[in-house]
Amino acid sequence: MEKASMVFAGWDGGATKTSVRLVDASENLISENCFGPLNLNGTSPEAVRRHVAEAVAWTASQSGACGGLVIGAAGVSNLQVHSTLEADVRAAGYAGPLRILGDQEIALHGAIRTYGAVLIAGTGSVCFGRDPSGAFFRTGGRGYLIDDEGSGYAIGRDILAAAVRAEDGRLSATCLLDLVYDYLKTDTPEGIVSWVYAPSTGKKEIASLAPLLLEALAREDAAALRIAKKAAAELVQLVTAAWKNAHIQDGELALTGSILQRYPRIREGVILSLKKKLPALRVGDPLGTPAEGAAALALQLGSD
Repeated sequence: MEKASMVFAGWDGGATKTSVRLVDASENLISENCFGPLNLNGTSPEAVRRHVAEAVAWTASQSGACGGLVIGAAGVSNLQVHSTLEADVRAAGYAGPLRILGDQEIALHGAIRTYGAVLIAGTGSVCFGRDPSGAFFRTGGRGYLIDDEGSGYAIGRDILAAAVRAEDGRLSATCLLDLVYDYLKTDTPEGIVSWVYAPSTGKKEIASLAPLLLEALAREDAAALRIAKKAAAELVQLVTAAWKNAHIQDGELALTGSILQRYPRIREGVILSLKKKLPALRVGDPLGTPAEGAAALALQLGSD
């Protein structure tokens, strides 16, 4: 079948949903849809297999054969995750060209047009980019146990730390203590500890506390202001280290992820600091979505 009659599919396999974008040979949008998540770290293999099958079936129902499929998802640097996802796609009946990439790579391709990076601060954090020669570079994103500073997880952890320190008198009074007690439906530090170390509490649960920071910031709470300042500084450090490693001074930086999109104090802190440290850097919002980036890469894949 001629390329002109084909569709090209980009999937953004997030933690809560998979955004699917179909384009034609001129990269014009044909159709979009959403399916369940593909994150094997937080979704059962059976559910991922079902979501993949649904997305493949929907793609097949659209006009034209699929000439290329690019999937971006978290955790695919793990070879077992990569091979499992590939096997699911093939078992669902898709036999065409296929690439499975990290979610940061499709986010980068959708976000900028020249060279630079995306700074992603959601549940986790990473700075991922490409230099003027096209080579990739990154800082951060090594996992919540040892990294992910400036992320929703790190903010949630710092909120919990501030709460128990305030309860002990090691920290001045902070409204974060009552906010945490209300959120966890407890009124003792032992209740906080029990929740934190429960088997059901993981990275996402800790990160779910991050929105408490917004309420505390609205009250100009001193502990909250320190947490926000720390988060911004950590994110700035990701960028400055990345630019140093890439030996560049300018380029584009797209700010994305819930922390940089919904926490004005942190976003503004990052932008102001970067203006001083990297004045030639162009900082702004992503030009396109990760699904758009995946679809554009799928068109390239179909052209190879």
